[in-house]
Amino acid sequence: MNDTSGKLRRLIGADFLSPKDFVRHAGLLVLLFVVAHVGGLREFTTIISGTMAEPRFGSDVCALLGLGYAALYFATVVLAPILLIAAGVLKLWEICGRNHQHAS
Repeated sequence: MNDTSGKLRRLIGADFLSPKDFVRHAGLLVLLFVVAHVGGLREFTTIISGTMAEPRFGSDVCALLGLGYAALYFATVVLAPILLIAAGVLKLWEICGRNHQHAS
C-alpha cells in the first residue's frame, strides 16, 4: 500500500469541523463540480437565458440540471476557498495553542 492511499484514508476519517474535515469538504465540492462539468451539465445553464440545451429533456429537467450546475460552480468558486482558508486558520490556531501550552 502506498503513502497516498494512507493519507487519503486519514483524510476521509477526519473529525467533524477539524482542518482535515474542511479540506475534505472543499475537495468534495471540487470533485462534484468536475464531474458535473465533464458530464456536460454546463450547457444546461442556458435555461437562464430562456433557452433549453436539450429540448428532449423538457424544461423542468433542463432547469434542474442548470441550477444544479450553477450551484456547484458557485460552491466551488466561493465556498471551497473559504473552507480551505478556515482549515489553514484552524490548523494555525491549533499549532499556536500547542506552543502556548508548552511555553507555560
